[in-house]
Amino acid sequence: MLQQCPCGSGRSLDQCCAPHMDGSVWPNDAETLMRSRYSAYVLGRYQWLVDSTHPDYRDDISVQKLTEQAKDVHWLRLDIGRVEDGVPAGRNGELFDVVEFHAYYEMDGVPRQLGERSFFARHEDKIYYVDGVGLRPEAYRRPEVKVGRNDPCPCGSGKKYKKCCGAEKA
Repeated sequence: MLQQCPCGSGRSLDQCCAPHMDGSVWPNDAETLMRSRYSAYVLGRYQWLVDSTHPDYRDDISVQKLTEQAKDVHWLRLDIGRVEDGVPAGRNGELFDVVEFHAYYEMDGVPRQLGERSFFARHEDKIYYVDGVGLRPEAYRRPEVKVGRNDPCPCGSGKKYKKCCGAEKA
């Protein structure tokens, strides 16, 4: 039975990210590269992460460093958000392809989430990962205001909530 690709595409690993990680086919676009990089994290194929990082940005990345950082991480899933091509960014107005994603993982038994707006650039007719900016998870918003028992009743009666509209819910 063929192994499912960890990137969440629904395809087999051999038909999806494996050819990119093996170096036999370079990804054509930023989303495909992003998916293959996530799969490389899941499968421990850290050399692909180094190779697919833009050559001008490899100073701080190594297989040893990535191995150490990911040793207690169990990857769960990848959700791809907005994908944009040719976004102006940077000091010189360079154009980058952008992929927003959320990756879910477990570390020390605690579920966690990593969100990033990733920037990709072309170099010698290949697309590479350049850098990313963290995305903050959206805060939960209650549909209605939370009223405490001793707060003034929101109906405007002047009574405490527990003696007015809250008495009906008790």
